[in-house]
Amino acid sequence: MSRGRTWAFRLILVALPFVVLGLLELGLRLGGFGHDVEPLFVASPQHPEYLQANPRAVARFFNRPEEAPAVSIETAYFRAHKAPGTFRVFVQGESSAAGFPYGLGASLAGVLDQRFKRAFPDREVEVISTAMAAVNSYALLDFADEIIAQQPDAVVIYVGHNEYLGILGVGSSLRMASRPWLTRAFLAARDWRLFQLMARVLARTGAAHEEPLTTASDTLMARVAGERSIPLRSEMFSRGVEQFEANLGALLEKYRNAGVPVFIGTLVSNERDQTPLAVLSGSESDSAGAAKTAYFAAQDAEGLGDFHAARSGYGWARDLDPLRFRAPSVFNEAVAQLAKAYGATLVDVHQAFVDASPHGLVGNGLILEHVHPNLDGYSLLADAFFKTMVGHGLPGPPQVAVPAPQAMLEMPVSDIDRWLGEYKVTRVKSAWPFTPNSVQPALPPPRSEGERLAQEVYAQRMTWPQAQDALRQYYRSVGNLAEYTRGTAILADAFPFTPGIQFECAAALIEAGRPADALRYARRSVDLEPSDVNHLLVTAHALLLTGRRAEGRAALEQVLRVDPANATARKVLAELQAGPTAEVTP
Repeated sequence: MSRGRTWAFRLILVALPFVVLGLLELGLRLGGFGHDVEPLFVASPQHPEYLQANPRAVARFFNRPEEAPAVSIETAYFRAHKAPGTFRVFVQGESSAAGFPYGLGASLAGVLDQRFKRAFPDREVEVISTAMAAVNSYALLDFADEIIAQQPDAVVIYVGHNEYLGILGVGSSLRMASRPWLTRAFLAARDWRLFQLMARVLARTGAAHEEPLTTASDTLMARVAGERSIPLRSEMFSRGVEQFEANLGALLEKYRNAGVPVFIGTLVSNERDQTPLAVLSGSESDSAGAAKTAYFAAQDAEGLGDFHAARSGYGWARDLDPLRFRAPSVFNEAVAQLAKAYGATLVDVHQAFVDASPHGLVGNGLILEHVHPNLDGYSLLADAFFKTMVGHGLPGPPQVAVPAPQAMLEMPVSDIDRWLGEYKVTRVKSAWPFTPNSVQPALPPPRSEGERLAQEVYAQRMTWPQAQDALRQYYRSVGNLAEYTRGTAILADAFPFTPGIQFECAAALIEAGRPADALRYARRSVDLEPSDVNHLLVTAHALLLTGRRAEGRAALEQVLRVDPANATARKVLAELQAGPTAEVTP
């Protein structure tokens, strides 16, 4: 056999397995087997010019999508094509970045969106959340390429509490593999139908659990906790640190290579007022006992007025807690080191909470249970990022200075959101791991219209938009302009492609004495319905109240082109013609 034929034969032998595998993959796809990886963003069903987070995004981490837990990124809309001059920010993280239990308005994205819009009323601002309960650094890394494709001006990251027991975590019941490198390999191969076929075969031949991991009354925390004792410095603890550092490093490298500024926060949890979770869950292990001893010692130090020792002791008790629903202190060290290594900007969230807590002991004054801030805490969390971003020149010098206490009063959170948050926290605290035996708490009789509507939403007898609309109309009827304006703005931001609510929001803000903020919503209403006279008039009104007489005159002239007999436009134009000192009354 000639040398040429020999080499051809060898090449065929090498190529044959790949050809066979390729044909099998093609056959499975043509036969309709398996599924594509769920995209992070999808077109809005209501308005195709807008995108939203895919409600099924969590399914991308499961070989069988139907096994995914019922968690999702809260729906918020942003333009499919980024408009020139838009300041676009994406937020990545877990439930404590997503605003649990209050929802999007209290989230990092919701509060930052409010802060940037108030500070930059003439800029188009989009702060978009991709944060979701039960995920960890695997999800953030998996989402990064699709976020980069949306041309972010900055990315905000707050992650770490779910690293051990979140989806794919080393101790999670919802993991693909026990080793981080193998999990990353599985994620890289998951779109292949051959991989999906093999995964299903292995799942069917694997040993079944003798009894279910959870019961109907259990929360998501109970479902994801596969390893309920991960002692400090154990092998599994070290694998969690390795997982966090590797994924976070790869994530920051992606953004650095794409030229996207990143602001990453240190982590904060309830240290003073959170008994170690392993103790509350009924564990009697040695590691749970060590955490309990350290916690009681910290309480003794606080009682003696030794607050430095108490602060150190509470942090040590959290680190010793083997039920790992709170990030250990080594994670904050990793965040600081990785931020420096990859050129990200560190936001010291933990120190901000320490500074805002009596004697530096972070507890129930800012955090609801183990990791989720209350409304004061969420305001503080967002403020730490906002100040750092503005301090680094993003998106430029603020046009309006809004003090943090004022911003807190204006948070886009309604009474409905507050009560829903209270109900959710009560349910969480009534279940494992906060108690060994889960119970379903009963709701009290409603004491206000906001609470009544919240209970309607909680019981799924009314949708969130329906309830928010009913509440704002109630506030209008009783003359509460501040809450009517808040509720109208919440709906206007939730549905940016609905012209009527944009007009109502602009009118409400003018009535509330905030014409600069009204302009954003007035312009949206005109963009959506350019020939609507009322939309043009409210825009002209806001422009004139902010001293933009030339632009206001142009808007009024547009009114007359649409409605030549419009009495309001003619009257105001006449007043403007009388001179710059004339009193204008739109």
